[in-house]
Amino acid sequence: MPGKRSLHRWVLAADIFSGVLVINLVYFLVGSNPSLAAPKHTGLTLLDVLFYVTFMSLVLTSVALNSDYAPGKRYSRLSEAGMLARSSLVSFALLVSSAFLLEDFVLSQNEIFSRPGIVFMVTVYTFLLIDIRLIAHSLQSRWFDHGGFRKKMVIVGAGAEGAKVYDHLKGKNWLGVKCLGFVDQKATGAPVAEAQLLGRVEDLPALVAERGVEEIVIALPPEEHELMQKIVNNGVRQNVKLRIIPDALAYPYSNIDIQEYDGLAMIDVSSPRLDVMHSGVKRIMDIGLALVLLVFDLPFMLFIAVGIKLSSRGPVIFRQTRLGKDGKSFEMMKFRSMVIDADSQRKKLERRNEAKGPIFKIRDDPRITRFGRLLRRTSLDELPQIINVLKGDMSMVGPRPPLPEEVGRYKSQHLKRLAVRPGVTGLWQVSGRDRRDFEDMAKLDLYYIENWSGWMDLKIILKTIPVVLSRRGAY
Repeated sequence: MPGKRSLHRWVLAADIFSGVLVINLVYFLVGSNPSLAAPKHTGLTLLDVLFYVTFMSLVLTSVALNSDYAPGKRYSRLSEAGMLARSSLVSFALLVSSAFLLEDFVLSQNEIFSRPGIVFMVTVYTFLLIDIRLIAHSLQSRWFDHGGFRKKMVIVGAGAEGAKVYDHLKGKNWLGVKCLGFVDQKATGAPVAEAQLLGRVEDLPALVAERGVEEIVIALPPEEHELMQKIVNNGVRQNVKLRIIPDALAYPYSNIDIQEYDGLAMIDVSSPRLDVMHSGVKRIMDIGLALVLLVFDLPFMLFIAVGIKLSSRGPVIFRQTRLGKDGKSFEMMKFRSMVIDADSQRKKLERRNEAKGPIFKIRDDPRITRFGRLLRRTSLDELPQIINVLKGDMSMVGPRPPLPEEVGRYKSQHLKRLAVRPGVTGLWQVSGRDRRDFEDMAKLDLYYIENWSGWMDLKIILKTIPVVLSRRGAY
């Protein structure tokens, strides 16, 4: 019997095996009954098999993008069936339109594909995928009843509301959760509702790492709004499911849904769209685009390097420590556009800072060289960041990479900007660039993280081109 961490692998293996089984079944049926084959054929054609394999691959990719193969995945009935039906329908529509276009305009032959075989394969495979989830759900329910496979939960708030949540969940193994205890800023060390007090809110990251906490329920009074923001944006959300008791507040964040735990309603705060699978897709897009840009931009980069050397004293590349994903530091590379002692001169210029919030910008910065000003006006100084993208420090699209001292001045709601790789460009760049203050920039970054899609990245990249060419906000 698969364990908690291997159930998703069992489901993936079963999905692949089912696809192979259905393809062989169609092969046997069409071979034994030629009336099911395409006209002028007695069995499956090579294109038939190609259609089946491609359909299976598209469906499995779509299922993976919906995090259905994520470690610790919980399988349900209705939500899984709906997701699988949508994945099959979209894959089928995409392939059918492509396949029949191929028949009529490329091969110039009609009825190349076995239409009955296609209908049979798509229908049977979709139902098999749903059946596999029903079996997974049944296994989970059995393990729940025996006390296993349950998610470890922590309740934030040891007051009356938190105690009510604990009492409601206590002893109900079939819900699939095990409450480890409470986290509270004010409570003493005494047990609450027979459960242990585990610490304060700032201890949550350690509890997630050391105790394997997978779910956090916020049961705080409405006046604790700032504390709730801190919990949502402190990075814990990347690793756990976050739920909020509706009585706690009018929740101001996006991507929420109402979930029920045996009659107890909770607001389910979805994790940002950039989960493990989406991050993988984004990384592939970054590498592909960065390699293309590097090939085309190499001559310009060589020309710029010569121009910097001839126009001022110092290195060609300027390296600066920035904070990336999860607050990890890296050296961001740019073409040097300032004098070599620019950092030491910054303190003298702080009073001239034109930006609001924890960033530094002045329009007529005396540290910028003459050639450097040209680079900045055209954004060519940022070309070496393509190397940062290839190294994995940055993404082509994402939040602006902050300096360590800037992050030190962040409020709790700003910390979520560190949940993803910073970008060479971003929503902040194409929505007003440096004319926006830090709070506006932060809101755009948080919107991007919550609503990421490949199309959004593509649109931002395309919008960046006219913004750069117009030189709006560049100085």
